Amino acid sequence: MLTKGRPGRSSTASPGAPGSLGQRIRSARQELGLTLAAVAGKDFTRAFLNQVELGRAQPSTQTLRIIAQRLQRPIDYFLEEPGDSVAALELALAEAEMSLLHGEAARAESLMTRILARTIPLELRTRAQLTLGTAYVRQGEPKKAMPVLEEAIAAAERSNWPQLLVELYDRMGSVHYLLRRAHTAGQWFEQAFERYESAGLTDPILKARILGHRANLHYVAGQPVEAIAAYESAIAAAEEVLDMPALAGIYEGLALSFQQTGQYARALSYAQRGLRIFETLRDVRMAGALRLNMGEMLLQQGRVADAERLFTEGAERLRRIDDRELLPLLVVGMAESALERDDPERASDLIEQALDLATRSSDPIAGVAVHRVAGRVAHARGRHETAHRHFERALDVALTVDSPDLRARVTYDYARALEAEGDAAQAALRFRQAYEAGRGQRTRSGSVSQLEA
Repeated sequence: MLTKGRPGRSSTASPGAPGSLGQRIRSARQELGLTLAAVAGKDFTRAFLNQVELGRAQPSTQTLRIIAQRLQRPIDYFLEEPGDSVAALELALAEAEMSLLHGEAARAESLMTRILARTIPLELRTRAQLTLGTAYVRQGEPKKAMPVLEEAIAAAERSNWPQLLVELYDRMGSVHYLLRRAHTAGQWFEQAFERYESAGLTDPILKARILGHRANLHYVAGQPVEAIAAYESAIAAAEEVLDMPALAGIYEGLALSFQQTGQYARALSYAQRGLRIFETLRDVRMAGALRLNMGEMLLQQGRVADAERLFTEGAERLRRIDDRELLPLLVVGMAESALERDDPERASDLIEQALDLATRSSDPIAGVAVHRVAGRVAHARGRHETAHRHFERALDVALTVDSPDLRARVTYDYARALEAEGDAAQAALRFRQAYEAGRGQRTRSGSVSQLEA
């Protein structure tokens, strides 16, 4: 329970030093009217706790966690001054990691931002940057994560920390994946796996995560059969120790891969499993992504009412957390559902909302989806020139994304509109373009899977 002092750091700070860890523990204990023995319980001695309060001993992370619980204090209570103990900083890092597991990325971001504002040991700083980068990714902000992870990777490479490097490489792959840079993401995932193998690491959860991310790339490349095999390998690699967010992400990937093979019953089954896990973890954003994917599957099957219910539920929950990235796609799903049940007025109202939401999203997929459906809605209301402008805009944005299937979908909808307008020549041209695009690599047109991203 006693942590040795580290170089460059006094382990015998004055007990009366303002803001010292020991002083804060004593103040909290006295405020609650607890004795040293009551706080120590059977986990450590009252003499040891007395030494901690006097600044003559440092508690371990686990001991400090017990003290925090018995003093009814949040971890923030122990992070008030730059001179706080390494144990307090380690505990904050552990709390942030637990927050990520429970879908509380904003909480993790807050804790790591406070830690990184301090002068702390390099390894602890690098681990905190990994956690902060992960928190940004979980909140759909990969551009914020990139510079944080770049700095961490540079430090880890200089210090040759293999386990940390593997995690950082994998996380950087997730950043590029969310930015729709599949090729670059693949390079980072491969680098992570090669380093894992060469370093002789034996962390089954980490291996499963990397394999799952590589499986995502099979899906993106239009290789659903290979993706299914890779997802199953990821589950097998972790055996019984795969954590819930990673497992939910794999279920999402399996759902989308089975969808691509036309096995809708199995796809929906896996999507529902993933949704249940994310709901249990209270991860609103990932639950929203699953509702989006399930809604799109149901819409393709003609189950409009069920699809609209999922889109609406997801949108309502995302509005509560002020999401800007995924929300436009769910509102687009609601608009397309309204269009499919012949309610162009409702669809028009919803697409106006989606157009406004898309201006605040950094995701090009949202822009493509909004303008594609806006084109359909305008065409349904007889506003052909407006429809053409939206389809053209959707195609322009789709060209910035490495997604032939996405371009094929927009072009096909455009062709159908032109055909209905009686412009047979342009319709034929667009149908041909859609066919040619569809022959290329296929990728999904919805939100990107974030398997333990």
